[in-house]
Amino acid sequence: MPRQSNPLPYWIMAPILQGSGGVLWGIILWGMVGAAVTAAIMISRNRDWRSGVIGGALAGGVGGVMFLAPLWFILLPLLDKKCPQCGAVSQPGAAVCPGCGYEFTETPWAETLISLVNNAARVIITIEMALIVSGLVLELSGKDALDTYRVLFESGLSTERARANSLLAATPIIFTGLGTAIAFRAGIFNVGVEGSLYMGALAAAWVGFTFVGLPGLMLIMLAFVVAALAGGAWGLIPGYLKARLRVDEVVTTIMLNYVAIEFTSYMVQSGPLFVPGMANAMSESVAEKAQLSRLVERSQLNSSFILALVCVGVMIFIMQRTRLGYETRLTGDNPLFARWSGVMVGKTILLVMFISGVLGGLAGAGQVLGVHYNFTARFSRGFGFDGMTIALLARNSPLGVLVGALLFGVLRSGGTTIEIFTDVPIDLVDIVQALIIFFVAIDLNLDFLGQRRRVTADQPPVDPVPADNPTTA
Repeated sequence: MPRQSNPLPYWIMAPILQGSGGVLWGIILWGMVGAAVTAAIMISRNRDWRSGVIGGALAGGVGGVMFLAPLWFILLPLLDKKCPQCGAVSQPGAAVCPGCGYEFTETPWAETLISLVNNAARVIITIEMALIVSGLVLELSGKDALDTYRVLFESGLSTERARANSLLAATPIIFTGLGTAIAFRAGIFNVGVEGSLYMGALAAAWVGFTFVGLPGLMLIMLAFVVAALAGGAWGLIPGYLKARLRVDEVVTTIMLNYVAIEFTSYMVQSGPLFVPGMANAMSESVAEKAQLSRLVERSQLNSSFILALVCVGVMIFIMQRTRLGYETRLTGDNPLFARWSGVMVGKTILLVMFISGVLGGLAGAGQVLGVHYNFTARFSRGFGFDGMTIALLARNSPLGVLVGALLFGVLRSGGTTIEIFTDVPIDLVDIVQALIIFFVAIDLNLDFLGQRRRVTADQPPVDPVPADNPTTA
């Protein structure tokens, strides 16, 4: 049965994206990867390069051949497409059989499922590669990488409270990741979700301590709605400048982040929301009935996590099943073609930026009503920028954003205890995050080069014009 060959880098970087490839090459390459990683670890521990290379090559090579390669060839072919006419196997996303030209006709749910699985697998593989490289850095610097990772993941997953804290850390990143992803999908490099988060948080706090006469559920709903509108309105500013005046959104969103942070800080430091006698710059506490219910005892995990999961489902529906999702994808892929196809590109940009700001505002409201119970100046730990990393990692897939945010939540929650139980600084989490961005950049470039090669290969050859007939009708 013919198999589709893959570029060599994809076996190491993002293998699931290009199908399963040749069995022999897979066994050889996975054996080499296992041998190289194990040898590096043994060299750093034993300080003897000869025994490290020999022992690591044997152990890692055997492990790569016996475990990684079989797992590869058992799982990945399940996603391949088999042509019913010639039997050729092609990539999961292929529309036409490369052997006979047969057009695949899949049901929409199957295409959506394959796309979601591919994006989730991309996130997991990229984070695994970042953890492997971080482990090598730890070992080469004299640290015990395995013990460090054991402490990291036990602190984030071992107990019910630890798991709840990891979900708590992931909740705002889910919101900001979704908000950034939909903007990226429309071709808008929105870096301003952090500003929408601050504006939404301030609005939620104001509602929470102002309309205390309302019933609890109504007060919470009003706080979230006002926070969403505040964040959405803040996102409309760079959206309008982009749609109407062609102003670069990177500059405006970055600058508006600082405007939002300084404006909200002024409001609680010396502005109308200043509370005399407070040691820190913070607003009045929201009413007790405006505080979100907790899902786990002895943890601040609250019902905003459920709202975040609902937003993931809503975004999947919007991106896959609505006209707005189609126009968003079309605008992001080719805005000129979208405009000539009848898509109102300016209106699409405004809607996308508003939705992006709404999600940022919801993230801020969740932090105020479920964690801090007031607005504190500069309370965010960079949730908006973490969301941007997750959106890049997930390739703007809502399910990929959820998976990436959960893994980031484990790293953030477990990383707080690394310095207590090991001699590794908490900066390890920042190193892992930087390596994730590095591998995402490599993956994007490999994908771009692969698409350019396929476009070049699909172009028909141009027949040379005869010398005696330079012009043709």
